[in-house]
Amino acid sequence: MKNNKLRLLWIPALLLLALVLVIVNQQKKPAQKPIQNGEAATSFDPTQTGDVQTSQKPRRSGEILSDFTITCVDGSEFKLSDHRGKVVVINFWATWCTPCVKELPHFDELQKAHQGDVVVLALHSPPILTDIDAYLAAYDYGIAFAIDDENAIGMALNVSTVLPQTAVIDPDGVIVYNKIGAVTYEKLEELVADAKG
Repeated sequence: MKNNKLRLLWIPALLLLALVLVIVNQQKKPAQKPIQNGEAATSFDPTQTGDVQTSQKPRRSGEILSDFTITCVDGSEFKLSDHRGKVVVINFWATWCTPCVKELPHFDELQKAHQGDVVVLALHSPPILTDIDAYLAAYDYGIAFAIDDENAIGMALNVSTVLPQTAVIDPDGVIVYNKIGAVTYEKLEELVADAKG
């Protein structure tokens, strides 16, 4: 009788252990997502948090970002190819991400300082847990905001679950910077200067 009770206790313990091993194993795998339109994907390590002070080279540098069109929260459309000749800065953020919210004013200031030369698109990453319109109503940002519902743009830029992430596209449509981590206004100015060549 005692042996039967012991066996019954071991079964849930073993199942729990197996579940923990599966979860740990899934978290260790790097998120690899393909680029759109048949471009080659590169390996991506989401554990690299990319402090802005490091000299780590940007991922996917030198590749052209495929054209896309997305509807902004104000109802307008943002089409990447409409901005050829300008530096395009894409910021992946979320309302629940404290560093993301803290750096948003830098992107707004950047676009205002470079009117006509720089355009900023702030993409809220899924899943959306808050009302974006209500959040943005409290601010007077001049940058374009959209929700990457299908994660198509995020997949094209290998965006992980670690936010924020910023990508800079030069006037010819080439990705010149794509990195996880919060940025300062000074860093954004430096990135724009590099993108302009």
